[in-house]
Amino acid sequence: MLRFKYQAFEDTTSENVFKAKKQANPITLVVLGYLLIITLGAVLLRLPVSTREPIDFLQALFTATSAVCVTGLSVIDISTTFTGFGYWVLVILMQLGGLGIMTVSTVLILLAGMHPGFNHQSVLLSNFTQEGNVDAKRILMAVLPFTFILEAIGGVFYFTQFSGMETYDRFFCSLFQAVSSFCNVGFTLFPDSLVQFQLNPVMNITTCILALAGGFGFLAITELQYAFDFKLRKFRKISLHTRIATFCTFVIIAASIAAFMITEWGNTLDGLSLFDKFQTTFFMAFTSRTAGLNTVDVPALCASSLFFFAIIMFIGANPGSCGGGIKVTTAAVIGLLGFNRLLGREKTQVMGRTIPETTVDKAVRIFVVAIVVIALATMTLLITEIPAGVGFNENGTPFLKVLFEVISAYSTCGLSMGLTGELSTIGKIVICCVMFIGRMGPLFLISAVAGQVKNTTWFAEEDIMVG
Repeated sequence: MLRFKYQAFEDTTSENVFKAKKQANPITLVVLGYLLIITLGAVLLRLPVSTREPIDFLQALFTATSAVCVTGLSVIDISTTFTGFGYWVLVILMQLGGLGIMTVSTVLILLAGMHPGFNHQSVLLSNFTQEGNVDAKRILMAVLPFTFILEAIGGVFYFTQFSGMETYDRFFCSLFQAVSSFCNVGFTLFPDSLVQFQLNPVMNITTCILALAGGFGFLAITELQYAFDFKLRKFRKISLHTRIATFCTFVIIAASIAAFMITEWGNTLDGLSLFDKFQTTFFMAFTSRTAGLNTVDVPALCASSLFFFAIIMFIGANPGSCGGGIKVTTAAVIGLLGFNRLLGREKTQVMGRTIPETTVDKAVRIFVVAIVVIALATMTLLITEIPAGVGFNENGTPFLKVLFEVISAYSTCGLSMGLTGELSTIGKIVICCVMFIGRMGPLFLISAVAGQVKNTTWFAEEDIMVG
């Protein structure tokens, strides 16, 4: 895995030491940028001009956080609460969240005729590519057109399906849905998500393509786009990252199709024709990982389906994409680590390559921190949201309901069993924090607060019993 190259200069003069201390951590600026956009979005959504009926600040803050963190969970009915102005605010927040604050800030810097600094470029590039020697402007000139063109094409297909509306409403509904689908947000202007379009092939295919493209990752898409050299009439070498990301993505989708078909054949798929069963299954397999859109009633799913969806939501999308989760490649590295250790190998090997220990270590830390965050949030919500003595209900156990909601929030997916709309004040704050941590990435937040700290002290070894 290629990394950024830093050149060290030793200068211990008091003036330069002072300047070094005063330099802002670019990662901290990203976190502050997201917090600023979320706060500003909440203020705008709270304005009387944004809503048909008043909402409190926490409801506005939750909605803004969900939009910027591309999650899609909501404590209010998005389809009936906001006015046209409020919906435009949501579109902007979703697009900002999908592209990323560093992307937008870099565009503004370039438009102002300035050049982004090295630290600024390094954080931006780390979101899209492994290469550290690629110019930020070149990356943006590839990412932005790809995003807007695909959203525009998707919007055109949506426009053909939204009949019975005024022209402007039809246009805006198409735009809103295209942005939401590509950015993997999960918001819709319909009270039942996309359930009413369950048997509409155009809606299903358009949404699946947008969600897959938005969650596939810029690096993987770019490499696959130029995989074949037409001049030399041969395939170019594809990086290990793209090979793993592509293979694992389609393995997860295939497994999702099989699992949903098996578990829901006599449940939510019952009564549908064979074709409709397949298109419903394909839609849920493509969008349940991170897009959060659904054409079946999520609370009506059986417990085995909910548990499987919780797993694939936790895994999420590919790095450098609009999607969340611990990321497909992270899960792949964790699985490969275990597999290689079982075979007695000291190194993590796959496809004729050895994955660097630094990458393996990062994957393990991401996995562990994610488990800890989800466990703490789930425990908190079980205390604050589930009354004492409650065991089973019509939707299964309260534990599964809470766990599903927390994983959906952390993975910025947005699928819900209905718990979010019933949350207490503490519950809303907890889910807000989980969405933010999931979008930023736990290691990213730790770096923003504490910086990169390397341990230089080692103690004597002493063994313990395990297993």
